[in-house]
Amino acid sequence: KYHYGPSPFGLQFLVAACEGSCCWVSSGRRDIAMSDEDRGSRFKLKIAIISAANLRAADINLIGTNKSDPYCICSLLGRPDTLIKTETVMKSLDPVWNFEGVIDNVKFGDSLFFKVMDYDSIGADDLLGDLTIPFSQFHPGGIDDDITLNADTKPGKLPATIKLRIFAERIHLPISDTRCFVSVLRAEGLKGADRSLLSAASSDPYCIVSIPGKRKSTWRTKTIFKDLNPTWNEEDEMQDYQPGDNLEFTVFDYDVADADDLLGNVTLHSTDFHPHGFEGELDLGEGTVYVKVEVIVPEVIEEVIDPGEHVGPRDREPAPFQLRSLDTSRLHRLVAYTRIGRSKRMMEPPIDLVLDSPGILDVSRVHAIIKCWRGPDPNVWMARIYDQKGSEGAGMGPGGGHAGGGTTVDGERVDPVLGTGLEVGSVLRFGVREMWSFERAAMHLRSADAEIACNRANHNANEDPSRMRALRVPSLAVDSALQRCPDWLSLVRVVLECRLEPDEPPCVDVIETQDEVGRTVGRHEAPTLELQANYPVKRILREVVIGGSIKLRLSSDPKLLAPVLDLLQVIKRQNEEILESRADALD
Repeated sequence: KYHYGPSPFGLQFLVAACEGSCCWVSSGRRDIAMSDEDRGSRFKLKIAIISAANLRAADINLIGTNKSDPYCICSLLGRPDTLIKTETVMKSLDPVWNFEGVIDNVKFGDSLFFKVMDYDSIGADDLLGDLTIPFSQFHPGGIDDDITLNADTKPGKLPATIKLRIFAERIHLPISDTRCFVSVLRAEGLKGADRSLLSAASSDPYCIVSIPGKRKSTWRTKTIFKDLNPTWNEEDEMQDYQPGDNLEFTVFDYDVADADDLLGNVTLHSTDFHPHGFEGELDLGEGTVYVKVEVIVPEVIEEVIDPGEHVGPRDREPAPFQLRSLDTSRLHRLVAYTRIGRSKRMMEPPIDLVLDSPGILDVSRVHAIIKCWRGPDPNVWMARIYDQKGSEGAGMGPGGGHAGGGTTVDGERVDPVLGTGLEVGSVLRFGVREMWSFERAAMHLRSADAEIACNRANHNANEDPSRMRALRVPSLAVDSALQRCPDWLSLVRVVLECRLEPDEPPCVDVIETQDEVGRTVGRHEAPTLELQANYPVKRILREVVIGGSIKLRLSSDPKLLAPVLDLLQVIKRQNEEILESRADALD
């Protein structure tokens, strides 16, 4: 059994009777350490007040045995608005109530307060015993036991007990990306709203914290009785907080019978605490309140963008660069996508560079890739090298050599994710012995343009024009609508709607982007619904510009068409449910 009682300092403690030891637990602070996930948590308490035993007889009977008329009330300590009450059992010292009640919105640090009273039809009811249980004692394990009441017990008599069953159930609240925690610390210099002829005016203050215009974004501190300088030290999370929301603090005086009196209110504007928080005093008009606001903003992870990610294996247009072997002076002209390795089967000689010198074993079958592309100025070319092995082993051998192959540019390892930019004169090392220099090669722009035109003609010859749908981005409004698309399917539907073809099934396996003069910027393929759902659509949207074009290739493949149509039916049902719920709310 556990015995609970008040300490001389106003704290709650638990005495383990079987061990004779004490553990002090503050009722005004968190009883247990909380993680970030637990901050702002709410609980529903299911409370069963079953019975009591060995109560004091408060009603004197001149004829029969002295008895009491007991009932029990329960509330959160300092929160009188949460009170629940059993029925009264007449003339009993061992009442059985079998009462069940619920208290919502219980927070870490709240304590339950029980009072067993004797009902009197004339005069004030008598106290038979009370009990305070801190939060840490009924969460997470709950309570199902007889507990000793704080009551006067005559020598030789058994102590008064109450049988309780308490269970705390977590209320699962939505957690937004940006979270706002508000601590109401204390107030000073409040006005006295309760006047007395025998003593100075006082108040029973509590504070309500809210977001104007959001009814659910409200919470209330405990009530501190008869104190013009109350200390709350209470924290809670503002539900449904969004950047730009203001915070309003309103202090009231609690009254049992009449309406609560307003002691003061103040608004803390968003610009004063978002995103860096706030800690300090706020003027209530008469008195001040001290608060602390903490805003947790989600970490923004900047996406690492590979400048050459749009260049793929099918890009084979000539580039104005070449590689020269430092050992044999062998030359190799580069194209937009050039592989370097020792496998003739896995590459395409003479477009790709095959390193077939005898004894080359530290060069992989496909060792590295060099990508070349035109910059914003068509006359300016960019080049970048990528190591298929991530440069593992480069510089790890004796004397700084290569223990397991790899690729370096001017002695530096190639970046395993973004590759390394190349400049004319750079020295490239493949494996241990293959040393090549990167040089510029003469190339007539006219012939390059002709090659591009031929490639485009070949590409168009292989595409069925009836399956292609092109949209030229005409305005900022259309570009803005496209940029808000979160996934592949949404982007396809927006393009078809802008083309005034909303009834066309959005079954598309290829999306191609073009610049203002019709040159292909990127080509993106996703032949299955799973690939489309996970496709990084931001890569496509970065290539979209006003005046450019988006081309879609419609697909009639049943393996893609059937899942897309099923998904459209699911989306349609969800939209209908939303419309019905909104219609019901308006009614």
